[in-house]
Parts: sequence; structure tokens; C-alpha cells
Amino acid sequence: MTGYGNPAYSAALGNAAGMMVIAAGAVGLATGLGDAAAAAREARYNRAYGDALLAASAHADEMEDLARTAVLMVAELEAEVASLRAACRQREEVIDVLKARRN
Repeated sequence: MTGYGNPAYSAALGNAAGMMVIAAGAVGLATGLGDAAAAAREARYNRAYGDALLAASAHADEMEDLARTAVLMVAELEAEVASLRAACRQREEVIDVLKARRN
């Protein structure tokens, strides 16, 4: 009998159950803190993902507006080019008529 009559042994043996409860509580606390940190990381990631998605959506809306404006401008330029070509064609016809009169 190793601890027979030893008061320290008796005290340690009497406190063993309490120490096991404290150790289990410490493990539970550590696990809880780890879970809380993981949840906080996931919340930050989700918030950052949401912010990035919102920014990308806003940027896409801006690009759509810009593309619509560009298409309208191209249509205006095409109409102007058609008008200038018609004017050049008319001038060429006038020049051809004037050249024919000289000869």
C-alpha cells in the first residue's frame, strides 16, 4: 500500500474526481473557444464574400450601362458615317457632271 497513512496521497486521491471534472471543463472550454473562433472566421468569410459579390454586381451594372451607352454612340456614329457617305457620293456626282460638261 503505497499511500497508506500518507495525508498527501489521501488528499490527492480525494481530489482526483474534482480534478477530472476541472480537466474535462478545461477541454470543453478549449473546444468551445476553438468552435467560436471557427464560427467567427466563417462569419468574416461570409461577410467578405457577400461584400465582394455586392461589389461585383454593382460593377456589372455599371458595365452594362456603359455598354448600352457605347452601343448608342456607335449607332449615332454609323448614322453619321452613312450621311457623310451620301454627301460624298452626291459631291462626286456633281464633280462628274462638271467634268462631263468641260469635255
